[in-house]
Amino acid sequence: MTRNSHTVITIIAGVIILQTRDSWGFSPTKPIIHNTGLLHKVLRTPSTLATNNNRIVVLDAIPDIIDDEPCLVGDNIVASCDIINDDNDEAIISTGVVGTQTKLSAAINLGKCICGAGSFALPHVFLEEGVLGGTLAMMVCAFLAMNTMQSINRSRYLVSSSQQQPPPTSYVDLTKLALGDAASKLVFTLTLVASLGVSSTYIVFVGQTLASLSADALSGNIVHTLAPDIDETTWEAITAATVFPLSLVRNYGVFAFTSALGVTAVLGGIFVTLAYGVLVDPGGGIGVAFSAVSHLKMWPDSFSDAFGGSFGTIAYLFCINFLTFPILNSMKDAKNDYDGAISSAVAVIWTVNALFAIVCLGFYGDETQDLVLQNLDNGPYLSALKILLCVDLLFTFPVVFSSGRQILENVLIGDGTDKKEGGEDDSASLALSRTAVTGGAVATCFGLSQVGGFGVVANLIGGVAQGTLAFIIPPAIAVALSRRNGDGSFDASEIPQFMIGTFGVAVVSSVTYFTLVEVLS
Repeated sequence: MTRNSHTVITIIAGVIILQTRDSWGFSPTKPIIHNTGLLHKVLRTPSTLATNNNRIVVLDAIPDIIDDEPCLVGDNIVASCDIINDDNDEAIISTGVVGTQTKLSAAINLGKCICGAGSFALPHVFLEEGVLGGTLAMMVCAFLAMNTMQSINRSRYLVSSSQQQPPPTSYVDLTKLALGDAASKLVFTLTLVASLGVSSTYIVFVGQTLASLSADALSGNIVHTLAPDIDETTWEAITAATVFPLSLVRNYGVFAFTSALGVTAVLGGIFVTLAYGVLVDPGGGIGVAFSAVSHLKMWPDSFSDAFGGSFGTIAYLFCINFLTFPILNSMKDAKNDYDGAISSAVAVIWTVNALFAIVCLGFYGDETQDLVLQNLDNGPYLSALKILLCVDLLFTFPVVFSSGRQILENVLIGDGTDKKEGGEDDSASLALSRTAVTGGAVATCFGLSQVGGFGVVANLIGGVAQGTLAFIIPPAIAVALSRRNGDGSFDASEIPQFMIGTFGVAVVSSVTYFTLVEVLS
């Protein structure tokens, strides 16, 4: 480890820190002029959620906060989509929502949804599944997720043509029209689980990262200096206490800067991790990593390693099916352009993440940590970059969490639109009720964070909630619509859908079983 190598890494990290600092200047209130605007705040949840006869049309209305980018995206979430409606009512009935987003813009936004903090857990996934096993698992998961997202888009238009109405604008609506109320309530519930589950992974990420900094007495990083030797559970409790008041904020425009900050921080973390391995530890260039890969295991040691212990983490990244509706709704020509957009996004992100995981595994081998950032030292700039990732997730948490919180509020206390007499007393009662729901939901996220490390929690949420929404529900919708539009009998074209559904059942059941076994043991 040479002084020159440390200098280069310091310069690289410093540049990224400065760039990330600039991203904080991102303006969430920059005006844009449209004919008609409808802002949907959607975060790992459909833009419209339906339960019984109630509809969550928007999570919170923000009529004065619109940006040039149709969808504000980052850190595996869709922050918002500006959907432009046609002024002609007849055109709306015949074509549905008319958006402004191009195929390229949609592909970029979909790529941002996939690539996030979970990327730093992939090297450890490859350690569990083997180099070839991990590559194959990522390929299968990415391909099937892409296939089912395209299937969802086709199903939207099948429903539209058969029922002479605009395409459904949410996963819940589509499921209700295709499979009925019971299935739509299942999707509704899984959306809640995914929202709270993903939020809990952020608590774990922050807790693990700050605990590793706090325990490092040699680097002299600022976290150890201010809060030495604090354990992970305590950091996770502090994180939960920090995000609680932030989660009470209902004007999500104040968190819009997280889109720019998140993308910069995640890409910066990936780049610095690779540069650190090439130049510092172990050093010797990229060739050393690829040479070391040939000596690592190629395949998983057991079925539990292949599916139960790690496949869900891959699904956590790629299975964004229920997340794509705001982007679909904001596209100019979703019917013709969406398939190509999601194909391009998945191909690029799969390539980047697979190479990142393999190279990092070559660097650190059996010492690869649950989050590969923990393999880096904690010098001033490297620790600052880790802290920035944590800060980004702290401000992203309320945005992701809001969908689950909104669902709970509507179920437990109603949507608050039916105002009763009583004035300030009723308002105070509603505020207290919302605070109690938020506190309980944050506590639930903290409880989920205690299941295990980032990889364990991401594996459980990705494998169960997101896996069901990606590999089981879409094939069921496709088969139901196929039979409804045909003679109702089995058709050979349904075989691929049954195969995907069977795969989904195997993934969800195995991830659930082996994760519970690991946690209980």
